[in-house]
Amino acid sequence: MSSKGLLIAVLAFVLGVGTTFPGSTAVAQTAPVSPEELQGILQKLQALYAPVAQKAGGEFQIQILWDRPSAGASANRDIANKYVIGVDGGMLVYKRLTSENLRMTLCHEAGHLFGGIPLRPAPAEWEGPLDESGKSLLSAEGQSDYYATSVCFRHLTAGQNHREFLKGRLLPRKLVQDCDAVWGVRSEGSFQCQRTALAGLDFLNFVMEFPISLSEQDDSVADKTLDAEYPSRQCRLDTLVAGALCKVQAPLDFIRKDRSAEGCAAGRGSRPACWHRNHAL
Repeated sequence: MSSKGLLIAVLAFVLGVGTTFPGSTAVAQTAPVSPEELQGILQKLQALYAPVAQKAGGEFQIQILWDRPSAGASANRDIANKYVIGVDGGMLVYKRLTSENLRMTLCHEAGHLFGGIPLRPAPAEWEGPLDESGKSLLSAEGQSDYYATSVCFRHLTAGQNHREFLKGRLLPRKLVQDCDAVWGVRSEGSFQCQRTALAGLDFLNFVMEFPISLSEQDDSVADKTLDAEYPSRQCRLDTLVAGALCKVQAPLDFIRKDRSAEGCAAGRGSRPACWHRNHAL
């Protein structure tokens, strides 16, 4: 199906179905995603990454997996050099879905495809392409989170009124101070940084509320870089915030490249030690 046909099908599905899936919870939404927003988000994601994949000799695709009632998404690379983000049909009608956690979900999956090293080890059933190291060409979970906020979400929301997305939200003083310190006091960059961190929190709490906070921090230190597993949920939130605080204007494609070489190797915008060790990539 063409990208235009896909988007029309998505709109028809969202407008015509009102299913609630097991485990979903009715919650107050400050910015629920509308069919028009959904179309715009998918179009912008396609416009961002189709040229990146094409430059690498591949093809970028967004696939809506209608037969999956779960509220999730996935990323995959295959031997035909297709870069695929799959969105479960259940996600599009999930009551907690907003434009913000949708953007961040898509950006996390884009991070698996374009986020660079550390890469995820290839499982036994892996049939996709491999790196020279023998690992898959998909970025590790922590790296995908970091890419989501430091690169993808920044591009997806460029030019928008970021302050609008902060209305009615409780902002921890430390987050505001950190964003102001990096991007400039009450600057558009700072507002986007704050918005990005909140979207990261909403993304991690999408299915259910977890005991994580923008006012807390995972102070653990990993013995080695966690490339085969998820970091703790608080560690993931710390990573998403760190990406928002990384001021480096990074490229969309970090395939087989290390972010440390591009800046933010230390300080507020660096990848947290709770999952990442620079010496153990």
